[in-house]
Amino acid sequence: MIGDRRSGASTHSVLLAGKDWQARALLRAQLLEEGLAVEAYESIPDALASLKPGAKLPDLLIADISASDEPAADVQALSAWSRKVPIWIIASRSYMLEEGLRCRGFEMILFRPVHIGEMVDQVWKKLG
Repeated sequence: MIGDRRSGASTHSVLLAGKDWQARALLRAQLLEEGLAVEAYESIPDALASLKPGAKLPDLLIADISASDEPAADVQALSAWSRKVPIWIIASRSYMLEEGLRCRGFEMILFRPVHIGEMVDQVWKKLG
C-alpha cells in the first residue's frame, strides 16, 4: 500500500541523521504527522549502525552534514550505502567538498536553508 497523506496510512520509512537537533526534530515531526515511519539519529555513524544485515532498509535516508564534525568521513560512509538506499544530502552552501558530493551516488543534494514543507512534499513525490 502506498502512503495516503490524508489518512496517514503508509508502509514507507525514512531514516534521518544530523547533528542539528532542531531541524531533525522538526522534519521528523512533520514526516510522522504525514504518516511515515521515521527514525532519527544525531550522528551519521549512529544512523548507519542502525541498518542491520537482513533487516528492511529505509525507503529514504536524509542526512544533514551541514553541522557535522567530520563531513568528509560522513560523506564517505554514506556513499558506501548509496547503492542500497536512496540518500538525500543536506549540506551548507559553504561546504568545501561540494565536488566530492557529486559523484557519490546520492539521489539528491540540497543546500541550506531547506524549507521543511517543501522537503516533505519532495519526500511524498518520491515515495508516493
